[in-house]
Amino acid sequence: MSKITVLRPSVDEPQASPFVLAERNELPQRPVIGLVANGKPLAAELLDVLVDELRARIRREVLIERIAKPSAGLTLSAGEADNMAARAHVIITGVGD
Repeated sequence: MSKITVLRPSVDEPQASPFVLAERNELPQRPVIGLVANGKPLAAELLDVLVDELRARIRREVLIERIAKPSAGLTLSAGEADNMAARAHVIITGVGD
């Protein structure tokens, strides 16, 4: 007859090191939200829904800056990224499926 050995480690899980959230600046009264649609179907529509949710949570009107990539396989140019970073207080983009 075969014997089955079950191994059960009794090592305690290591404690997670404490962390501190990065400091955030207060959003202005009318923040600019940058949207980068990644070129996939319905990406722009999904970003619009996220903006609507954020607008409701912060209870403020927002301005929207948009960039639409022609394809998910292409990256933003350094100039496009720099321009968006200079104009927007918050940037939302899709980075995967």
